[in-house]
Amino acid sequence: MSTPTITYRVYCFDSARHIVSVDQLEAANDEQAIDKAHAQGFGDRCEIWDGKRMVAMLDAERQQA
Repeated sequence: MSTPTITYRVYCFDSARHIVSVDQLEAANDEQAIDKAHAQGFGDRCEIWDGKRMVAMLDAERQQA
Protein backbone atom coordinates (compact mmCIF):
# COMPACT_ATOMS: atom_id res chain seq x y z
CA MET A 1 0.00 0.00 0.00
CA SER A 2 1.39 3.41 -0.92
CA THR A 3 1.39 6.40 1.35
CA PRO A 4 -1.00 9.13 0.18
CA THR A 5 0.70 12.36 -0.76
CA ILE A 6 -0.22 15.99 -0.33
CA THR A 7 0.34 18.56 -3.05
CA TYR A 8 2.14 21.53 -1.49
CA ARG A 9 2.74 24.90 -3.14
CA VAL A 10 6.05 26.72 -2.81
CA TYR A 11 5.94 30.49 -3.30
CA CYS A 12 9.21 32.39 -3.68
CA PHE A 13 9.39 36.17 -3.31
CA ASP A 14 11.76 38.96 -4.26
CA SER A 15 13.02 41.55 -1.80
CA ALA A 16 9.83 43.60 -2.29
CA ARG A 17 7.71 40.53 -1.38
CA HIS A 18 6.39 40.10 -4.93
CA ILE A 19 5.87 36.48 -5.97
CA VAL A 20 8.53 35.50 -8.50
CA SER A 21 7.73 31.78 -8.76
CA VAL A 22 5.15 29.21 -7.75
CA ASP A 23 5.98 25.52 -7.76
CA GLN A 24 4.33 22.37 -6.52
CA LEU A 25 5.79 19.39 -4.75
CA GLU A 26 4.35 16.13 -3.51
CA ALA A 27 5.12 14.90 0.00
CA ALA A 28 3.65 12.59 2.61
CA ASN A 29 3.77 15.21 5.40
CA ASP A 30 4.98 18.70 6.31
CA GLU A 31 8.46 17.59 7.37
CA GLN A 32 9.05 15.78 4.11
CA ALA A 33 7.77 18.81 2.16
CA ILE A 34 10.28 21.06 3.93
CA ASP A 35 13.10 18.57 3.29
CA LYS A 36 12.16 18.27 -0.40
CA ALA A 37 11.97 22.05 -0.80
CA HIS A 38 15.49 22.43 0.61
CA ALA A 39 16.76 19.55 -1.55
CA GLN A 40 15.27 21.15 -4.67
CA GLY A 41 17.13 24.38 -3.94
CA PHE A 42 14.30 26.53 -2.61
CA GLY A 43 15.73 28.86 -0.03
CA ASP A 44 15.45 32.36 1.34
CA ARG A 45 12.17 34.15 0.84
CA CYS A 46 10.12 31.05 0.10
CA GLU A 47 7.00 29.74 1.80
CA ILE A 48 5.41 26.29 1.67
CA TRP A 49 1.61 26.11 1.70
CA ASP A 50 -0.91 23.29 2.07
CA GLY A 51 -4.19 24.82 0.92
CA LYS A 52 -4.82 27.89 3.11
CA ARG A 53 -2.32 26.75 5.76
CA MET A 54 1.23 28.06 5.69
CA VAL A 55 3.49 25.15 6.56
CA ALA A 56 6.87 26.91 6.71
CA MET A 57 8.88 29.98 5.84
CA LEU A 58 12.10 28.51 4.52
CA ASP A 59 14.31 31.41 5.56
CA ALA A 60 13.02 31.00 9.13
CA GLU A 61 13.52 27.23 8.94
CA ARG A 62 17.13 27.70 7.90
CA GLN A 63 17.81 30.10 10.80
CA GLN A 64 16.32 27.68 13.34
CA ALA A 65 18.28 24.66 12.08
